[in-house]
Amino acid sequence: MAIVSSRYARALIDALWADGPDAAQAGLAQLEAVAEAFRSEPAARQILVNPAIPHDRRDAFLDTIAKAVGLDRRIRKLLGLLVDRRRLAIFADLIQDYRHILDERQGIVRAEVTSSVGLDETEKQAITFRLEKSFGKRVIAEFREDAQLLGGLVVRVGGTVYDGSIRQHLAGFRGRLLAS
Repeated sequence: MAIVSSRYARALIDALWADGPDAAQAGLAQLEAVAEAFRSEPAARQILVNPAIPHDRRDAFLDTIAKAVGLDRRIRKLLGLLVDRRRLAIFADLIQDYRHILDERQGIVRAEVTSSVGLDETEKQAITFRLEKSFGKRVIAEFREDAQLLGGLVVRVGGTVYDGSIRQHLAGFRGRLLAS
């Protein structure tokens, strides 16, 4: 997490969490809606970061976005602060930090599970259950396929990779053979 974006994210989540976890979750949805608006209409973001446009016009434009997306007043205030301080560039990092902090508070771990073939729902549920037992937290798993894996699984949780692929086992076996 970047220091500046995580500070803004933590301050926002603290303010929203005071109204309960549902308000904090709704805040994430609103932040993502603003990010999607910026992606679909890049000119909107350009208006907000353009110093040649008077402050009152940028502020009025931000109010228009806030009404269109249905932003909580605290999120609107944060966006205004980012625009005023010329820090809108950290917005994507702020959302990522916000999501991470929200997950921590809700006891959620996100995992990326990669397999060589597609997994059916029963297999996905079994893997998710085993991960939840291992971490002692609720796991939200995202499943991917990688045909380059010979078999097994690679699980990424945060910055840690648990490689149970056959390719990794063969590499370890090769290393042991060469060492003997």
